[in-house]
Amino acid sequence: MRVLLMRKCRVVALMVNLIILASCLPIIAQQSRRYPTENELQQLMNRFRNFVASPSPGNRDLYIRDGRNETEIQKLKAFVRAWLPVNPDVAPFLGQWTALEVTKNIYPSTIKGKVCIIHHYVPPPNGGGIGFAQGTVSGKYIKTTTFTFLIQQGNYLGSAFIDTRNNQPVIYEYAWPRPLLDIAQLISSLPPADRNRLLQKFKEAGCSDTLPKS
Repeated sequence: MRVLLMRKCRVVALMVNLIILASCLPIIAQQSRRYPTENELQQLMNRFRNFVASPSPGNRDLYIRDGRNETEIQKLKAFVRAWLPVNPDVAPFLGQWTALEVTKNIYPSTIKGKVCIIHHYVPPPNGGGIGFAQGTVSGKYIKTTTFTFLIQQGNYLGSAFIDTRNNQPVIYEYAWPRPLLDIAQLISSLPPADRNRLLQKFKEAGCSDTLPKS
């Protein structure tokens, strides 16, 4: 009887995990292999501006209430100020941005106009829950290697991409950037081989999780 009960509990837990994971699929796995067109990007920009002007609460009022403490705010400001002379175009984008299902960690690079972006998904898909991309400043946006544009306005960040399910432009919002974690700490859950590959890409892109060397 106990074995049967344990099996039933495992099945229920698996079903719950699958339901949660399915809710993340629009963000995790549905991005197209093309960038939004100029017209589509303009539509998303307008949608993003409207959101920033009147953000929807989301779960736990994520987008309305600033949950950061003063130490976090000042630490990020100091980090951004330090990188401003080195890589001024990307400085406003730096930090760990939070959304309902994922954080987007934007690290600076010593190469002008370049960043490294590490996505941390909740719950983690396929066990890892971490994705890596590089980005280049293009006008007012960061254009990433994962076919997205990142748009920043104040304490909000928009990720603009094409949904493969309907080929429609989508904007996903993040808010309230926090200080960046040490890169080794952020990706510590990855298997050693994957972790080493990501660290190598991070290094090759000239990216850093520390203050710039004087």
